[in-house]
Amino acid sequence: MPRLRKLPRIRLRRREGEPRVGEPVVSSAAHLERLVLRLGLVGLLAGLLFIAVLDERTAAEVALALANMGVVVVASWRFGSAGRWATVLLAGLCWTAASELRGLGLTWPPGVSWYDTTLRLAALVALAAGVSAFRTAIVRLLRTEDVLAATVVRERDSARRDRLTRLWNSRYLHETLEQEIARCRRYARPFGLLLVDLDGFKAVNDTAGHLAGDEVLQVVGAVLRDNCRATDFPARLGGDEFAIILPEASPEMVRAYAAKLVTLIAEAPFPADLPLVTASVGGVAFREAPASPKAAIAAADHAMYAAKRDGKNRAFVGAAP
Repeated sequence: MPRLRKLPRIRLRRREGEPRVGEPVVSSAAHLERLVLRLGLVGLLAGLLFIAVLDERTAAEVALALANMGVVVVASWRFGSAGRWATVLLAGLCWTAASELRGLGLTWPPGVSWYDTTLRLAALVALAAGVSAFRTAIVRLLRTEDVLAATVVRERDSARRDRLTRLWNSRYLHETLEQEIARCRRYARPFGLLLVDLDGFKAVNDTAGHLAGDEVLQVVGAVLRDNCRATDFPARLGGDEFAIILPEASPEMVRAYAAKLVTLIAEAPFPADLPLVTASVGGVAFREAPASPKAAIAAADHAMYAAKRDGKNRAFVGAAP
């Protein structure tokens, strides 16, 4: 028989800036807010420096124009339509009054240049419309990003969940177990691991079909999910096997929770007219870190088979190897 050649492993390179697995999805709203603030400060500094190089009369005119434009920009960014256009009208009148009355005494409004007033008002209207359009674009961008971020979170969560029971899946269980082992090794914190295997599940599939078996698995998933602590980690290994990681669990807690699971599954509200379904639960309380997730699962699996040999529908918590 010809010898099969081993294919090279393909390693996917992570793009620069791409989040790692498990990292939170961070919105860019705060970054955009800081960007807008920085742009405003830079614009203010540029305006002040520009005024500094002008002569006295021209500098006064430019400063007056920039002050009114700044008020319009802030109002257009912060207020709604009514407040924005009211601010534009008020700023236009103030700009005209300050410019025209400076050398005319009390002769206003007959001495006012309506042409200049119209130009000032048109400039403020254009500025307000531009700022409003920019703000609308930013808001739409942020809303789109929020939708995408929520989609990424849902997809990431879905990839870690078992489709049928909505518990965590086997792959994510191994990742979490590896982290728990590392925490135990570094900080000497204990943890427990339980393996649950259903007794009589094959008879359900053989007599009532796989749809009834799926209902049984969903009921067991709900039992595990509803009776775990917030820090516990219930997962489906596959088939009719489940696992629960119990962080910070003493041997007494592991034994108590294993016995509780046996009782809860025996009394679970399974569909009527099905063969009897119970559970054999094996557990291990780790005071020292096991060598690997595989070794931890093997120890719990050994305890689970000990429960089956003792007659099933019971729990057995063994000593950590």
